[in-house]
Amino acid sequence: MNLAPLPALIGHRGLPSLAPENTAASIQSAVDNGIEWIELDVTMAGDESLVMMHDPDCRLFKQPDIKLAKLNKDALKKIDAGRWFSDEFAGEPLLFCEDMLALVRKTGVGLNLEIKINPDLDTQRQVDLIWAELQSYTEMFDRILISSFSIPALSHLRSLSDVINIGVLFEKVPSNALEITSTLKAASLHCDQSHLSQELALTLSEAMPLYCYTVNDTVTLHKLLSWGVSGVFCDRANADDLKAIVKEHQLTQKA
Repeated sequence: MNLAPLPALIGHRGLPSLAPENTAASIQSAVDNGIEWIELDVTMAGDESLVMMHDPDCRLFKQPDIKLAKLNKDALKKIDAGRWFSDEFAGEPLLFCEDMLALVRKTGVGLNLEIKINPDLDTQRQVDLIWAELQSYTEMFDRILISSFSIPALSHLRSLSDVINIGVLFEKVPSNALEITSTLKAASLHCDQSHLSQELALTLSEAMPLYCYTVNDTVTLHKLLSWGVSGVFCDRANADDLKAIVKEHQLTQKA
C-alpha cells in the first residue's frame, strides 16, 4: 500500500460551497480552485447502479421520499441534481461511479471515495461492485483512498485487496480504534472533530494520519492542526483564510 500525502484541506464532496455536492460540477469546481484532494460519496441504487450520493433517498433534490433501493439508473438520470443548490446549476445530472472515476483520472485530483452503504441493500455486493469499478484505475491507487463508517464493508474490501488504501471512519472514536485500523491495515483514521479531545488526537496522530470532518472555520482548523491532526474535510477548502492557517502551521512546524 502506497498513499500519496493528503493535504491539510480536502474538498468535502467536491467543493460544495460553489457547486452542488458529489456532482461533476463540484469536482470541476474543486479542480479549478486548486484543491488537490476531494472526498466523494458513493452508494448503490436498486438496479445495482453506483451513484455519487450521500443519502439512501432523493429528498435533497426535492424528490418524493422514495428509497434509492427502489430506483434504477434510468430514473436517477431524470433527477435534477443541481436546481436545489441554485438556478445556475439547474439540469446538473447525478454522477455515476464510472463517470466520476474517469473525471478524476482526467483531472488528476486525489480521491477519498467514501462508501455510503445503502442499508436496504447487501453490503458485500456494494463493495464488490465498487471494487470491480476500481480495477481499471490501478495506476491511480496511490491517489485513491477508500473510506467508510461500515467496518464490515472495509473488512470485505480488504479481503479483496491487499493494496487498496483504506481510511476508517468513526463519528466518535472507540477505545479499540487502533486495533480496528491495524486489522484492516488502514492508511488513515477519520473522525468527527466535535468528539475529539486533544489527548485523544495526540495519541491517534502518533500512530497514523488523522483526518477530521467537517471543518469550515479558522479557529477549529488551527486547534486541530496544533493537536497533530493531519488534515480536515472542508466545504470551502479553497478559502484564503483557511489556507493562511495551514501555511502558518507549516511554517511553525519548520521552525
